[in-house]
Amino acid sequence: MSSACRLCSPNEFTCSICKGYFTDPVTIACGHSFCAPCLCLWWEDTQAPTRCPVCRVVSLPMDFKSTILAKQKLLPAGQSVFFQSPSSAEQICKTHQIMKIFFCPVDKILLCVLCCHSQDHVTHRHHPVQQIADHYRENILKQMKSIWKSKQKNQKNLNKVTNIFRVWEGALDLRMEMIRAEYPKVCQYLHEEMKSHLERLANESMMIFQQLRRNRSSMVHIGKVLRRIYGELKELCCKADVDLLQAVGLFLCRSQLVQLYMPKPVDPQLTAWTITGMLERLINFRVYVTLEHRISKYEAHLFEELRQLQCSSDNQDTPHNSASVEYTPSWGAQTFTSGKHYWEVDVGNSCHWIIGLCKESWARRKDMQLSSEGVFLLLCVKADDHFSLFSTSPLIRQYIQRPQGWVGVFLDYECGIVSFVDVAKSSLICNFLSCTFSFPLRPFICYGPK
Repeated sequence: MSSACRLCSPNEFTCSICKGYFTDPVTIACGHSFCAPCLCLWWEDTQAPTRCPVCRVVSLPMDFKSTILAKQKLLPAGQSVFFQSPSSAEQICKTHQIMKIFFCPVDKILLCVLCCHSQDHVTHRHHPVQQIADHYRENILKQMKSIWKSKQKNQKNLNKVTNIFRVWEGALDLRMEMIRAEYPKVCQYLHEEMKSHLERLANESMMIFQQLRRNRSSMVHIGKVLRRIYGELKELCCKADVDLLQAVGLFLCRSQLVQLYMPKPVDPQLTAWTITGMLERLINFRVYVTLEHRISKYEAHLFEELRQLQCSSDNQDTPHNSASVEYTPSWGAQTFTSGKHYWEVDVGNSCHWIIGLCKESWARRKDMQLSSEGVFLLLCVKADDHFSLFSTSPLIRQYIQRPQGWVGVFLDYECGIVSFVDVAKSSLICNFLSCTFSFPLRPFICYGPK
């Protein structure tokens, strides 16, 4: 083995970095060779650009060329360069005083020829030290390459995270700035929508005012005409028979024509405009209301008030049998004493219904009246083929189109707000604003005849 070493210069198969025999040698572009692990670690510890450790020529990190193994180039007999050092005491068998040249994979120990045939090892399969060492060395090199690839991958991930870490604060500040810039746009859009909504409402209201003025003027005019005709007919009654018979036809015809073209009162209704984002905001406070049915014969008073709302002032004396009205009053099982709550009620195509909130004590009374305090209700009634909406506290008419399907109810207890929403149109029906709640509120629903 020493003679083999003398055939070549040590520099031909030693690494310039570790000064030892090559381990997985590689050659870079300038022609110098190094152990692959030594070169990788060297380049990792140096700043870019990567250079040759010997001549300092710039070389790409992976610009490797294959190199013939030193043992194949220098040791034609197949001897390993790693066994060119003198034998140590550990390589001499203490029992037989000869060289240990075999390895036992079972017991992981070195053996001499005689030990291989001993009773303890005769059944084991043994391998020459150089052969098994080369085998393990190849496995180690493969494992080293795998570990290095994993390390390189981890380094890339580390660089990525380091870069994110470095720019994160700036990215966060930029994101916050973008969000801050976006909300004024939404607010501006909603402000413009509100402005447009109010302008359209004002224009619509002006048109309705003009219709009401014309309607009122027509009625004033026709009232004067009717009064004059009434007086003329009275005078006609006092005329002599001959004069009466000569003029009666014309007077009666004119009287009938005037009554035929009597102007009808205008029933104004405002358009329900969509309010962007309203439903999305309210749904954040959605609750599911459970109903309790409590039917009492005394609840006819409630529908008696509804009947009076349906009838015009000229028909208040119209007989009405309240017992014949079918209705289904229901109270919510929940009571609210704080917070924000939103729920939806399906009124379908019902002609008469009441929904909203009321005092718990009012819900338990036998003489419920819409004029009572602590009731915040929306009512729908039908009269002369026209639907009308009313709200309580106080009882006033809401000149808005009747909702069909689902109606949303929103309660903000602390702010004293109750709102009713047309779900299909995402529009506001009416609000109870600036209320003061110091008592539990219970949901209330009542359906009348269709």
